[in-house]
Amino acid sequence: MAQGLTIREARAHDAPAIQRIYNREIAEGVATLDEWPWSDARRRAWFEARRGELTLVALGGDSVVGAAWLTPFDKSGYRFTREASVFVDRAHHRRGVGRRLAGALVEGARERGLHALLARIEANNAASLGLFAALGFERSGLRREVGYKHGRWIDIAEMQLLLQPAAELEARAAPGFRAALVADAVALDEALAVRRAVFVEEQGVPEDEEIDRYDGDPAAIADAVHALGRLDGRPVATARLLLGQPAGEYPHVGRVAVLAAMRGRGYGAAIMRLLHEEARRRGHSGVTLAAQEHAAGFYSRLGYAARGGLFLDAGIEHRWMDFAFGGEPPAAAPGGSP
Repeated sequence: MAQGLTIREARAHDAPAIQRIYNREIAEGVATLDEWPWSDARRRAWFEARRGELTLVALGGDSVVGAAWLTPFDKSGYRFTREASVFVDRAHHRRGVGRRLAGALVEGARERGLHALLARIEANNAASLGLFAALGFERSGLRREVGYKHGRWIDIAEMQLLLQPAAELEARAAPGFRAALVADAVALDEALAVRRAVFVEEQGVPEDEEIDRYDGDPAAIADAVHALGRLDGRPVATARLLLGQPAGEYPHVGRVAVLAAMRGRGYGAAIMRLLHEEARRRGHSGVTLAAQEHAAGFYSRLGYAARGGLFLDAGIEHRWMDFAFGGEPPAAAPGGSP
């Protein structure tokens, strides 16, 4: 089974299969101490509340045969820690499905700049304890008789994995918000993931309109500068600066995107200021952009002035706006996307 297995991030249409696997474990097992089956409405709400968190499914052919996810704790001081959960269809136990899912969770946690993973496992479940131990988890505690299900008391073993030394995480993830220019393909992929979440998924812009020739390897494209903002090492905001405009025209700022849950915190303004500084450093006297009409107030507060009337781009109303650092205003720009 493991050789023909596909692991991918879960989608909304996977909810019924996840529901089937989880509810059977509620009814027959002790991998979860839930005792009442989940309703479809509760699972849909669960999916919605987990936006931005990692949820995986294992596919055997076209069927979901397992699911796994990382769950955050409810206090912000735990933001670098997640609980790992893995559930496998009982018909597919002992076929390597759980190991593949758990391994993918660990790799996903590393990619997200997390520091610690916890797993809580029924203390007599030797298979699950061995699975997590093989991935580097260490036994960190035993909670005796904390659960009661199916007519018996249940001990819970706790296991923990530190993904990297704390000093290494702090040097790489830089706790708090940090904005920097994109210098490699990895950071560019993170920036594009933010844009897809905002423009393609949230606003319905077609993928082939959102991603264009300026979104290739930053080392190979001289006419685009991308900026990326990370919160605790996780990408949450981006924008780009298009250079190479005709003489007398400002370079274009565009694709300004902040994840929905992160708006109103000043991250978009920080990204914009970084690109303004880069434009100044390159000798430009200002910048221009095609602002979505609903965001015009945001750009006005940054010093941009509206120019011309409204136009449609990807079915969304836009307006040209300029920000002059000094000197003469730019030549008129045609309608369209920045």
